[in-house]
Amino acid sequence: MYFGSVRFFKHVIVVVTILLIVIPCVFCGIMLGKLGEVDAENQRLKAEIGEYRLSGHQTVYTAEELFGIYKENLEDKEEFLKLANQYDEAAYRAAAGLEAIPASAGTVGTLPAQTAGPDTPEDDTAVPDANVVTEIRPSYEALYPDLYADIPEDLVYNMDMDYVYLTFDDGPSKYTDSILDYLRSYDIKATFFVVPDGSDESNAKLKKIADAGHTIGIHTATHEYKKIYASVEAFLEDFKTAYDRVYEATGVKCTLFRFPGGSINDYNADIRDDLIAEMTRRGFIYFDWNVDSSDALGATWTEMYNSVLKQTADANRAVILMHDYNGGWNTVLVLEDIIKALVSDPRGYKLDRLTENVKPIQF
Repeated sequence: MYFGSVRFFKHVIVVVTILLIVIPCVFCGIMLGKLGEVDAENQRLKAEIGEYRLSGHQTVYTAEELFGIYKENLEDKEEFLKLANQYDEAAYRAAAGLEAIPASAGTVGTLPAQTAGPDTPEDDTAVPDANVVTEIRPSYEALYPDLYADIPEDLVYNMDMDYVYLTFDDGPSKYTDSILDYLRSYDIKATFFVVPDGSDESNAKLKKIADAGHTIGIHTATHEYKKIYASVEAFLEDFKTAYDRVYEATGVKCTLFRFPGGSINDYNADIRDDLIAEMTRRGFIYFDWNVDSSDALGATWTEMYNSVLKQTADANRAVILMHDYNGGWNTVLVLEDIIKALVSDPRGYKLDRLTENVKPIQF
């Protein structure tokens, strides 16, 4: 009987052995072929990139170069304006042939006719007509001319893998001293995005935060969403008030800030792009978060503890949102246990404060 015989099993062993040899060889052959194709494609792309660069193209454009690109293709108008807003207001206006306008002027400018040049196609359809009207961002330069952040031009971000940044919004408050005590006990620096009211009590606590070596960032002066997000001008007015109060109390010129409700919220949708562009133009850096304790939403001790540790474990680096005021005593009570868990974690978390050299987490 063949099936089940020694001969049968010998044949099975031979077949299996052949398959174990043949299948990997075939697979390797296929993969080598694929790798060859990928390498050829990479070489082709590198060659194209080299030719592109040799032809004079750049990956970083001046305002003038951006306008040159815009002139070549009218369909890129919106993209040009979006990119141009990242540059100095006067520079991109000059590149576009627009005269400077005061902040109180409207948001519409007229592009004059352009003559064909070496970088401009002679096709009339590629040159803006004298009557073309395009929307541009209004200038806010006249507002608070001294309200700028002193950020180095050669700013380099830290390598901060496995760093954890504790941040506290809405203070100073009656909880601030307790938070500072826990941080001091574990020799940890944190970041406070503050809502200073200008009172002696508020100023004294701001001074304690600064003297302890923590980072102070601006949150808001009023925390009234509808008021501060009514316009870019309204936000700047509120920001300037908070900025001045912190400086008067501590001597610190804040460079970091956090938008109330985060950079994306239901109140700032109409002004968000202009607001971010203006604050960035002034050099200020905003931080959102990627770990939310939900303390301001009434999370319990258990919910906060489990949520913060779980979200932190899932992140390469963590910016944790907690609240000095709106979190209440629950935040104070859970803080030490969260710190203990983080500093003893096998991953070796490093707890530190936010600075200009920390790459911001932004929504």
